[in-house]
Amino acid sequence: MKKQLMMLTLLALSLLLHACHQMVEDPYTDDAPLVIAIDDDVLNILQITDLHLTYGIDRRDRKTYDLIRTLVKADDYDLVVVTGDMMMSPTALMLFRQLVNVMESLETPWTFVFGNHDDDFHDKRTLLSVIEETEHLLFKVGPSLENGGYGNFEIQVDQNGMPFAHLYFFDTKGERKTYAPEDGKYDYLSSEQVDWYENKVKDDVKESLAFMHTPLKEYADVIDYEGTFGEDKVYFQGTNTGLFTLMVTYGKTKGVFVGHDHLNDFSFSKDGILLAYGRATGYNGYGTLDRGGRVILLDSNGQLTTTIVTESEATA
Repeated sequence: MKKQLMMLTLLALSLLLHACHQMVEDPYTDDAPLVIAIDDDVLNILQITDLHLTYGIDRRDRKTYDLIRTLVKADDYDLVVVTGDMMMSPTALMLFRQLVNVMESLETPWTFVFGNHDDDFHDKRTLLSVIEETEHLLFKVGPSLENGGYGNFEIQVDQNGMPFAHLYFFDTKGERKTYAPEDGKYDYLSSEQVDWYENKVKDDVKESLAFMHTPLKEYADVIDYEGTFGEDKVYFQGTNTGLFTLMVTYGKTKGVFVGHDHLNDFSFSKDGILLAYGRATGYNGYGTLDRGGRVILLDSNGQLTTTIVTESEATA
């Protein structure tokens, strides 16, 4: 009964917030990269994923926020990336605003991509409308791409005024109403999103990393992996539209980082590209793995290393 009352109260607040943002302007933006500058010879990124915020004030969500704070404060990260499924709740509008406030309070540059559950109850345009003025968030909706979703953008990392790395972010969207059983229900990167990546990466002068929520189909080719493969399979995107093939062709993207499958945190190399899961971070999501994140290091020579970090390790 107590949880039901809590949900009804939060739902009323969320509906009120929704009413205040019913008139949502077209959110598409220019395609110029966002830029961050680093001082060291190593780019240091923390990936957190699948927060699955549900109530915002319950014990598990409070533990999720505490874990985020612990992980972020454990090191001097250049960027924190949230790879989707931030919320899974009728109160997503309120929860998203709450999450933005928590992340901003940490005073560390951060960004996000949407997951398949973020818009279960509210469309992404409405979700984006609750983001108020921020100081540390690096996010843009990016250009209007056919079936491209919201949030295809680049962050360019500079050092001493020169490019150090390129970071690409993709919206893998949600779930399809009709699909072939062999493909699964999850949406996929459109051809226009893949073209967008090619038009950018072909001119890159430094190495890049890619972030999205739902794994590419190539994740199912797992061999010689490190970490945990606890799902019965890889729940990949429903159609392969060639992004990985382009990554191999241009040879500039060193790694792809995803979320989605909470029981997986494995990583492996395929055709010279690291394919890696993050570690599920949210306590309201399914799964028994210790909650945590993934640390991603890219040095000035283009060498990529990455490890999983849990709360106990972050405080050791």
